[in-house]
Order: sequence, then structure tokens, then C-alpha cells
Amino acid sequence: MIALVVLNWGICGWAAEQPPPTPAGEQPEVLTSGPVNEAFAAPVNLENQPGIIAPSQPPANIEEVPPVDRPVGNEFVWVPGYWGWDPSRNGYIWISGCWRAAPPGMYWVPGYWTAVARGWQWVAGFWSPVADNEIEYLPEPPALTDVGPPGPAPAADRIWVPPCWYWNRGQYIWRSGYWVRANPDWVWVPSHYLWTPRGYVFAAGHWDYSLRRRGMLFAPVYFSRHFYGRPRLFYPLSIVVDIGNLEFGLFTYPRYSHYYFGDYYGNSFISIGIYPWFDCVSRHTWYDPIYFHDRWRHHKKEPRWEEHERQGYKRRLADRRLRPPRTYREMESRTAKLPKSQRRAFKFAEPVKTMVARKTTAMKFEPIRSSMRKQLTKHSAEIRTFTEQRSKWESQGPRARKGQPTIERVPPAGRRKTAAPTIERKRQEMKPSRRKEVIPAPIERKRPEAAPTERKGRQMQPTAERKAPPERRKPEMKTPERPQQNSERVKVPTSPVSGKRGGLFTFKKRPPSQPAEERKSEKKKIRKKKEEQKEGEQGKGRGERDRN
Repeated sequence: MIALVVLNWGICGWAAEQPPPTPAGEQPEVLTSGPVNEAFAAPVNLENQPGIIAPSQPPANIEEVPPVDRPVGNEFVWVPGYWGWDPSRNGYIWISGCWRAAPPGMYWVPGYWTAVARGWQWVAGFWSPVADNEIEYLPEPPALTDVGPPGPAPAADRIWVPPCWYWNRGQYIWRSGYWVRANPDWVWVPSHYLWTPRGYVFAAGHWDYSLRRRGMLFAPVYFSRHFYGRPRLFYPLSIVVDIGNLEFGLFTYPRYSHYYFGDYYGNSFISIGIYPWFDCVSRHTWYDPIYFHDRWRHHKKEPRWEEHERQGYKRRLADRRLRPPRTYREMESRTAKLPKSQRRAFKFAEPVKTMVARKTTAMKFEPIRSSMRKQLTKHSAEIRTFTEQRSKWESQGPRARKGQPTIERVPPAGRRKTAAPTIERKRQEMKPSRRKEVIPAPIERKRPEAAPTERKGRQMQPTAERKAPPERRKPEMKTPERPQQNSERVKVPTSPVSGKRGGLFTFKKRPPSQPAEERKSEKKKIRKKKEEQKEGEQGKGRGERDRN
């Protein structure tokens, strides 16, 4: 009997004993330093470079669980997170999702990683007009020149917009830079191009919300490698980035089309291509719409704001103790040692509950009901599907099959074969562009035939010499020494992330009208599209008559 009691006590004691907690190094680490979700904000790459290449395949996506509160308003849409490359860790970190106030009249095309010969290459995402349900893939645009402003602003409320090439009638047309009127609530994102495996995509200029009005940005997270193999890893999001302090220590990685925030000080990061955001003023290889907007906004109260930004960078570069903490745990430890009056300015992230309870932001919040949470899960799955579809349709087409000059595509390892998405190509619109490609050839071949007639007498030579200069004086508006090439149009499915034009916005104020310089280019584009459709219909009618 005594033995039985001892045995039972031993069993109960063993059952009550709990295993030690998981080591901190194996738990997910919330970061206060890392990439910003590109749907929330992204710099504009002016060099049309292909994306960065990571040496290894990104892990499987994580199933995010948003917190119980969300911003109020129809303009806010959920954009799920994705894996991003962080050179400081030489590995992937999770770029968390965000509640984003989608730009009015625009839809989001997410970026993705694609397999190449040297690893996995990033293809950037972009915002596209809702009215345009097609994506046009173009040949490489010429390099930009005279990117910087020609001189000081003509007025205090003007912001410089860099020049851009526009595709028109089988060639690129130059649009000069101009000054746009600044607006305290809206940021103008200029027109630019993005590289894809299928060709270059034109991202149309548009008005976007100012940074503080764009929504709720969650902090990135680092997962140790033993998490990668877990099927359907769920992670609850609870820490948000303080948008007010986001500008403190903001960096740009133009080739990756991402902002980075936190501790990226030093020449080692500059050698990789991660620059302080104010370097856009002198380097001109990228355009930073948020920086130029903030510089204008701060100029009235603080005329030396730009100088203070540079001085602050130099101080933190020289003294590591002044740099932002790299993890949320480190931030909590350091702020606990500071006086209460200094803690608020040093916090780069905080729990969602703290931000909602403080009620100092321009946003209002509401709880997420259970039915809405199910819709969020479905919405995230639709965005993942849309991203996979984009990867598939951009791996097709003549340019993708031929491959880019510096890229050799290889099939992704370990990926299941799935049916390709339904892609509708407007072949009728392609016919006029093919004819345009053939037209210049006979004209060039006629020149050598006319040469013998000019050589019959010496008096004809001066005439030929006088005719040559007008041909060399090509307008600066046209593409220099580039043959006409075809573009490809792909009809895309409806994006799950769209900004409602004319909806009920929480911030009430509507975006300003499009700059006059952009409207001229849009009119040319619309006129060209109508002409191509008309020629396509005429060609179709002639084909039917021939068959009859």
C-alpha cells in the first residue's frame, strides 16, 4: 500500500512538472529595424534596374492573424506580409502585413520572388489605375537624363517631378520634368518603370495619402530556421510601427524598391545599395516622394530641416549608442532606463492596444467581428493567388522565353505544377504595332538605291550633303537610335486590393487633380489605344471579307 501511494505521488509529481520555456533565440523576434511593406511605401527607382537576387529560396508564407482592432473606413484594405531580404542578417525576415489606405482609383499588384540561375530574384510590386484592366509589357526604356531640377523652385509650394519616357506608337517619347503644387495631405508619386521577367511595366503617376494617413504598419519579424519547415505557421500580429518616428532613421534600397528603417548606418550598407533617404537629392538614381514632401512640409517651421537630417545621421553614424534599437526587446530594455519624458520620442514600435487607447492618431478604430475575420482570411488567400498568377503570366511571352540579357531563368525547385491562369491577349491590338515595325525598313533600303543617281555628277553631291543634316537632327522627344519594337498587353484578373474612387473616405479630402503635364501624356495614350482598336477592328473586318 505504501509502495502504491509513493508510485502515485511520483506519477502526479511528474505530470505536474512543466518543460522549460523555449529559448529566446528560437522564438519569433519582433524587429524595430528592417524593410517596410512595399504596398505601404516604396521609393521610385529611376535606373530601371532588375531586382536584387537572394542566394536561397524564400520559406513558405506565414498565416498572419491580424489583431482585434482595425482602422475605420472603406479606403483601408488588408495587405498580407511576405518574405523580404535583409542584408544585415544575410537572410530572410518576415515583412508583416498592413492596413493600407489604398490610393483612390488604384489597385495593388504585389511583388514576388522568381527563380533565376544565381538564386531568387525580386520582382517589385506597383499601383495601377483601376480603370485599366490590362498590363502592358514594354521594351527597355532609354536612360533618363537631367533628372534633377534645373534650378530653385519657382514658388515655395512647388515640388520637382523628374522626367519620364512614354511609350507611344512603337517608340518612347520624352516628357520633361516639371514642378507640381504641393499638398499637405497628398503625396505625388511620379510615373516610372519597373523591370519584370516579361518586360518593363509603366507605373502611372498618382496622388497617394501622406505617410501618417496611410494606415497601420506592423513591425517585421525574424523567424529562426527551425520554423521554416512547419506547415501553415500561424503568427498573431500585435506590434505596430510608430509612423511618427518612422522618418527617424529611414533608408532607401532603390534596386529592391523598398524603404528600410532603423539601424542601417555605415559604408557597408551604402556599398550594398542602401542609402540614407536624403541622398536622393545628390545621387539622382532614385526619387523619394516622401522625402521631398516632408522637406516641403517642414520648411515653413524649420527652414534648416534638411541640414538637421544630415547632421543627425552623422551623429548616429559616429556614436552607436544614438542609433535606433534593432529589436523590440532591445527597445523596451533601453527605454526603461530613460526618463518618462524621453521614452515617447525613442519608441519606434508599440502594441496595437496602446496605440488604440492613446487616441492621438488621425485614424479611428473598430473591433473586427468574427464574420469579418473570416473574410480577411479569404481576402489574404485571394491576394496570394493573385501573386502566383502574376508570376505565371510574367514567365510567359516572347521576352520571358528569350530571357533577359543578365538573367537566366530556371524552373523553381520543389514547386508544384499548377494550371496557368486564363490570360486574354488582345492580338488585334498587336497587329498595328507589327505593321509599324515593318514600315521603316523599306525607307532605309531606298537610300542606297538613290546613291548612284547622285554620283552621276559632282553637282549632285552638295544636294545630298544638304539633305543629310535634317535626318540627323532628330527631335529630342524621340527615342535615340532604337528600332521600333512591339509591346505585349495582358488582361489581368481583378486585384483584391483596390482603392475606391469616389467612396466615403475617412479623411474627407479628395486628392488634387492630375498635373497638366501628366494629362497631356494620358490623352496621347488614350488616343493611341483608340486608334489601335479601330485598326484592329478594320483588320478583323477585312479578314472576314477575305474568308467569305
